[in-house]
Amino acid sequence: MVIVNLTIFLSSSLIAQGNGFSGERITFVVSKSSTTYTNVVELVQKKLQNYTNRDYLYSTFEAKSFTEINQDFESDLIVTVGTIAAEAVMKKNLNAPVLMVLLTDSAFSVLATEYYGSEVEAHKSRVSLITLDQPFSRSIKLSKLLIPGVKTVGIMTGPASSKKNEVIYNQAAAEGIASKIVTIKLADNPVHKLEPIIEASDVFIPLPDNRLINIATAKWILQLSFRYKVPVIGYSKTYLDAGALAAIYSSIENVAQQTAQFIWKFKPDSHGHSYEPADFSIEFNRSVAGNLNIRLESEHFYRHQLKVK
Repeated sequence: MVIVNLTIFLSSSLIAQGNGFSGERITFVVSKSSTTYTNVVELVQKKLQNYTNRDYLYSTFEAKSFTEINQDFESDLIVTVGTIAAEAVMKKNLNAPVLMVLLTDSAFSVLATEYYGSEVEAHKSRVSLITLDQPFSRSIKLSKLLIPGVKTVGIMTGPASSKKNEVIYNQAAAEGIASKIVTIKLADNPVHKLEPIIEASDVFIPLPDNRLINIATAKWILQLSFRYKVPVIGYSKTYLDAGALAAIYSSIENVAQQTAQFIWKFKPDSHGHSYEPADFSIEFNRSVAGNLNIRLESEHFYRHQLKVK
């Protein structure tokens, strides 16, 4: 298969179409030209090379440059990588299908409401999301594998993720675990609300939310978990490195694989949809496990158990 790759960063002009090309025009918009975002684009294109009967013409723009493109811009699919890129495309209200990746569910909800009125209306406008958030069910099942006999899980949500409170309560209950949910708002003193929940829990699971909420709560969660010897299951490798027992998250490889599959199956006239991550990455902090007297199995063991449950 011939792939015409016209990847350009920091470009303010359109990629010229033509030359008899009859494949699909895929436009990537990245939040900035950093390694994380560009690696997603490169991996997606590499993975699409494995599909043998379709041609693609690629163009890539940084978000800041994309805003300078004229309204007559044409593409069969726009793929945004990161929050800044997602907002840059939503602002333009283009008549083109959009897939958003490396974006949390809460960030999508805020942007969709601002620019389309609701997530439902965004989907009607052919905007899709592969959310960065791992399903809570994976974290709760992992907690049972790591801590046999766990009875109570503490859960932190924020202003946006609190809409999931009832769902996560029911998911924990379905696993036979009682849940203590604390919702942190920007005006709250995090430590005052977190301490009684963490102290009374066998394991603590924070859900990603507003960036400021994430930053304001992470250090307190890890300090309190150390004080009360309560393991934390985080949502990023950063959480793991800072002191969480485990992290279950979407890696760049996971995101690129699902994005490539979406592009391969893409139908331009279909409504948008929000998709959970199809796969996950999992890592452990063995130093923390030792301090908590938790015996860890191999990564393969936990991956297998989570996939078959």
